[in-house]
Amino acid sequence: MRQFLVRPAKTRQRGISLIELMVGITVGMIVVAGASLMMTGQLAEHRRLMLETQVQQDLRAAADLMLRDLRRSGSWAVPMRGVWSPSPSDAAPIPNVYADVSLTQMQGSPVLEYSYSRHQDRLSPVAPPAVSPEDNIVSSSTERFGFKLEGGILKFRLGDAYQPLTDPNTLRITAFNVVMNEQALVLAEFCDKPCQAGNTACPPRQMLRRFDISLTGQAAHDPEVVRSIRLSSRMRNDQIQGACQ
Repeated sequence: MRQFLVRPAKTRQRGISLIELMVGITVGMIVVAGASLMMTGQLAEHRRLMLETQVQQDLRAAADLMLRDLRRSGSWAVPMRGVWSPSPSDAAPIPNVYADVSLTQMQGSPVLEYSYSRHQDRLSPVAPPAVSPEDNIVSSSTERFGFKLEGGILKFRLGDAYQPLTDPNTLRITAFNVVMNEQALVLAEFCDKPCQAGNTACPPRQMLRRFDISLTGQAAHDPEVVRSIRLSSRMRNDQIQGACQ
């Protein structure tokens, strides 16, 4: 009796093969790696942008404080005494002792020092609370101010000592430059008598002074983040040199 072998019917494949699974995983890993690189780049760019903004804001804040205080240089509680005597016993008007500005160099960096009056003048006793009269003497402990760069820190002179104006934990000042420009304005028309020949002090001159300041800062957490700021300011209190005869 002949026997017949019956072959089983060919079944349809279900799922994916191992090769297709490996290819899919590889493609997925490439996509995830690209997305990760993109996100990492965006985070790094955002961090850099935040550091740049912080450095720029810190430089602007320090510059604004410098300008605000520097404009007070030479301020005098009794400016009228520079042109007239308050009493017949005074021989002549007195000069403004706060008008001088010192610009020196220390370890290759400028040191700008100036002064202004912090007293209020009174010619006669007033009711309490009384105020200190103008003594026309520059007090080293209360009336001397300045700026300098030391150890990457911009410092402000307040009296006899310098105090940090910038925070070294977030900002490092790498450059601090100051240029003082002077322009003399001759005041010959204010003299009643003509000046004698050879008299260098006559006629008087009004010294117009302007400061050009530049600051360069570096982020403490990223040395590649560097920003600079430049500012210019004219002193409000001009210095008078010389006198009429």
